[in-house]
Amino acid sequence: MKRILTVLVALLMVVGLGACTAKKTGYTIGLSMNDMSNPFISYVAGGITDAAKADKNTVSLADAAGNVQTQISQIENFITMKVDAIFIFATDPVALGDVVTRAHNAGIKIVTAGGTIAGADVSMNVDQYKWGEQSASLLVDWATATFGVTTGKVIVVKSTTTDQAALRSNGIVDKLTAAGFNVVVSPTEGLTAAEGRTIIENMWQQNSDAIGVVTYNADTASGINEFIMAQAGYDLSKFGITSCDTSDSIKALINQSKTNLSVFRGTVGIGGPTIDGTMVELPAGTYTIITRTLKGVATGYTGDSVVNVLPE
Repeated sequence: MKRILTVLVALLMVVGLGACTAKKTGYTIGLSMNDMSNPFISYVAGGITDAAKADKNTVSLADAAGNVQTQISQIENFITMKVDAIFIFATDPVALGDVVTRAHNAGIKIVTAGGTIAGADVSMNVDQYKWGEQSASLLVDWATATFGVTTGKVIVVKSTTTDQAALRSNGIVDKLTAAGFNVVVSPTEGLTAAEGRTIIENMWQQNSDAIGVVTYNADTASGINEFIMAQAGYDLSKFGITSCDTSDSIKALINQSKTNLSVFRGTVGIGGPTIDGTMVELPAGTYTIITRTLKGVATGYTGDSVVNVLPE
């Protein structure tokens, strides 16, 4: 009997050791997105989710709906859940610094976009000022092709909710000013299609002589496009909108501008992160960075690139 007990104990020790050393087969990834009503944000989240499911990893999605306090609470919930990693598209990088540091200290890997956040393992980023300049350049090019000159009034709808947003907005204004336009900055900022439409409605009576609008993001631009397209008798061929960010619906609007069924002439989207020297589509590239960070290997990430999205 003593010998049998000794063998059983030995077997239990071996089983226990095997359980302790078993390789982890799946990860739980929290997605903390700043506003899923934005088509661009939804596109990124959907792509990451699809890639994770294909790898048999679990995704938990949280939508902050533009509220930083909501996003803080959602990240705290991810800490309680003991997820393996969190991807954060930030509402306010500075305000999220404390909770992100706490998540990192809890052993959770952190990958962020939308600004550098304290405590993150990887902060995906693009030069926001140059991004703004590039979106303004699309309007410069369109005006040159349409009128032969770069003069006239151009409305700019900014966002200065974060330091990074202000940089992009300043890049837009500086490029248009340098090109020779009369730049009129909207007194109200906007990030959604509804806000964009309201802004242009309020400004139109005093600024109906404008030749175009450049906005901080594409969702706002789509609302402005909707308003302009509804103006009876207006020469749509003489008006242009350009912006930053993209999605399938935005690409469709831009393609329609070839025949003036839209006045959204172009945008500058994030082409994707450069990984191992090659640009990868944004959702897939982001997922690669997350999983490599989880596995403790070099991400190969050297920055995000931007690309022009023009009528095809």
